[in-house]
Amino acid sequence: MTKKKPRRYWIIRGWDSTSLLYEHEINVGQISERKLKGLLKVLASKISLSESEIISSYANRGTKAYSNFLEVQHLKGKKFMYSCGTNPYVTAEIETERGS
Repeated sequence: MTKKKPRRYWIIRGWDSTSLLYEHEINVGQISERKLKGLLKVLASKISLSESEIISSYANRGTKAYSNFLEVQHLKGKKFMYSCGTNPYVTAEIETERGS
């Protein structure tokens, strides 16, 4: 009998300081890393930025119009954890199903 592999999924959370705004999970195989990072940018924009801040985040780096509001950071010490935004902000972390 083969042992079933534990399910791995991204837990995506929106935060305002230490208050959880929302939480959603998606199976690791259902979203690429590139799309996950794009999703974090969209969610961080939705909960914390004005239209002009979003536009300046997409301007060319190094130009006067550019601001770094939507940088997705890989959090040190966590192999699979990303964060976007300052406050409010969004995180994504891989978790493995317990009990498998």
